[in-house]
Amino acid sequence: MSPRITSVIFDFGGVLGMPQDPVWAQAMADMCGLPLPAFNPPYMRDRLELDRGTVSSAGYWGRILAETGKAATADLVERLVRADIAGWTRINSRVVGWSARLRSEGIRTAILSNMPQDILDAMWKEPGLQWMADFHARVFSCEVGLVKPEPEIYRRCLEALDALPVETVFLDDVPVNVEGARALGIQGLLFRSPREAADEIEKRWGLPVESLRGGGDA
Repeated sequence: MSPRITSVIFDFGGVLGMPQDPVWAQAMADMCGLPLPAFNPPYMRDRLELDRGTVSSAGYWGRILAETGKAATADLVERLVRADIAGWTRINSRVVGWSARLRSEGIRTAILSNMPQDILDAMWKEPGLQWMADFHARVFSCEVGLVKPEPEIYRRCLEALDALPVETVFLDDVPVNVEGARALGIQGLLFRSPREAADEIEKRWGLPVESLRGGGDA
């Protein structure tokens, strides 16, 4: 018998938000003087430390630019940070709407995200993102010094929700993060699209998914 679900935890980028915008990814690569395939490895190499807050944006971009011979001027770093923010803050309105439906049904919701401080600060200033305050809990890596898939960051989120792992669904688009949740007994689901997730969620846990399924895969 499937467990009764009392809480749902959402990743941000790739779930509540859309995947990184390739237009802005290309823009950052161009600013660094690299083709996109050569830009991606250094962009990802220290990303978890940027998310954790153990390296600053200036330090993070300075390391990448040092490999290209470009000077990490304050202006260039600022433009890179703005492009990075723009690339990760497109919203998946269907998933956001579904989170509101869950709350109306008495399900507790949380955001659990690896996110740099610059992006989080920009998001809180954006009027169109004030719905984040509606979630019962919000755990961001830059604020707790932990990153997924480290066990403690999931425990922090469960504690904030006052939720049991077996009664909690976790949605993330990164396989290793889903596996990290499952290792703690959380009901992890790899998120690929709203429609695919809706089918799996309805089958496994019987949650209301009409607003998530919608009419397409956006």
